[in-house]
Amino acid sequence: MEAHIRRRVIINTDAKNEADDQFAIVHALLSPSLDVRGLIAAHFGTSPSDRSMEESRSEIDLLLDLMGLEEEVAVANGAPTPISDERTPRDSKGAQLIIAESKLASAQEPLFVAFLGPLTDMASAILLDPDTRQDSAKKATICPALGIRSASSSQSTSGSCLKTCSPRSASSAVRRAHRTSCGD
Repeated sequence: MEAHIRRRVIINTDAKNEADDQFAIVHALLSPSLDVRGLIAAHFGTSPSDRSMEESRSEIDLLLDLMGLEEEVAVANGAPTPISDERTPRDSKGAQLIIAESKLASAQEPLFVAFLGPLTDMASAILLDPDTRQDSAKKATICPALGIRSASSSQSTSGSCLKTCSPRSASSAVRRAHRTSCGD
């Protein structure tokens, strides 16, 4: 009998922005096919609050507390605001988590990074550590809109997955993060 493969995933979420994020987080944490390597609290703009990342962090902490997992899942704060342009990262614990986990990934154990909110932290990780782009080319998949690929197929379960297989596609992710965050 074949051993069940657990997919390594980081979930970046603006959990306080919309109610569907909480469902997705709980589903991922309870899934036997996912190894959640961390949750990243993401911002969701400055309206109606200029503390949106902190509010997302509080929501994540509440979910983990309700599930009794507060000591078992790494949580990192993402960038508190969008990137200002395509060349300037917003360093954060969230971007650093993506960089660190990307370095641990392998072809046999790839890393999936699912985004339920803005791509700010992925763009920042790529800008902060260009090796992340190269690591991603072989071992990681960026999944906007929770496009987590199923373990048994290359089709995403929802949303769209962007395989960062070249510097051009990584640059595209940075541009998309800037446009999405800044409304350009």
